[in-house]
Amino acid sequence: MERPGERVTATEDVIVLAFTGDLETSVAVAWLAEQHQMDVVTVTLDLGQGTDLSDVRDRALAIGARRAHVLDVREEFAQSAVAPALALGVDEPRVASLARPIVTKYLAQVSDIEGTSILAHGSHRPASDPAGYDTLLAATDNAFRVLAPCRDWGLSDRQVVEYANARGIPVAAADAQFTAVRTLWGRALSGVLLDDAWAEVPNATYALTRSLADWAETDATLDLEFSNGVPISLNGVSMSLVELLSSLEIIAGSHGLGRLDFPAIPNLRPRIVEEAPAPAVLHQAMKALSAVVPAMWPEVRGTVRLRCAMGELRIEEVTL
Repeated sequence: MERPGERVTATEDVIVLAFTGDLETSVAVAWLAEQHQMDVVTVTLDLGQGTDLSDVRDRALAIGARRAHVLDVREEFAQSAVAPALALGVDEPRVASLARPIVTKYLAQVSDIEGTSILAHGSHRPASDPAGYDTLLAATDNAFRVLAPCRDWGLSDRQVVEYANARGIPVAAADAQFTAVRTLWGRALSGVLLDDAWAEVPNATYALTRSLADWAETDATLDLEFSNGVPISLNGVSMSLVELLSSLEIIAGSHGLGRLDFPAIPNLRPRIVEEAPAPAVLHQAMKALSAVVPAMWPEVRGTVRLRCAMGELRIEEVTL
């Protein structure tokens, strides 16, 4: 995939948009161009979505983006965000928030290349949120003008779909109910259904974890070796962190591990539903190692044998 290239002629007639290819950021391309009478340039990062992002680039251009940058930053994301997150030992994976700093970094870089200070993102978080894009971008350069169309346009979910249909923007059936953020670290769901604290998320909505009826019938044994707080091999095979996360996700997800549902905290955050099979396994393994030698955390080392069976994860052996 491409890396940021040469600077183009400086102009303030361009908006650089963080683009995921979902319904809202697709509508945002057309909405920003219409509302501000400016060209829109999109930035899409490969953070481990597991899909061909050339389709996302084509979608952006088809909707009307002047240019569409697609950047493979998986290794950088693994080392700069995932590895430090492992060291924190937090059980809540925070899939969406973990990606924001690297998205911010490349938005700023592309804005410099495009010669503009006008940036946009698809988040609904308040501008005052210390972990939101507005705050992160202001910390990078307070001269940035930051637009948040999906938060500020005042369109209901039904109106977003109608807006898309009126402009020939494809709308998938699932788009009207859920939006997903997908990275190496897992998958986070948001959408109107989650406004109801008791609403059950349909099984078909999950993509990384199997439901009870589809759990793998054969137990899976996982030998995870750690060095300096980072997993370095799985079942005796040395792997990069990117490769290891992908392998763990497939194995643990087939056993239904890693479905998480965090209730809303009033005036702080909405309900959060995540699929994080790999973090679920890694955190449990690291806790097992640090329990043997507490001073190790967060620089754990050693090998943990775990068994995935019937939706449960069991520690079988710890070797230092």
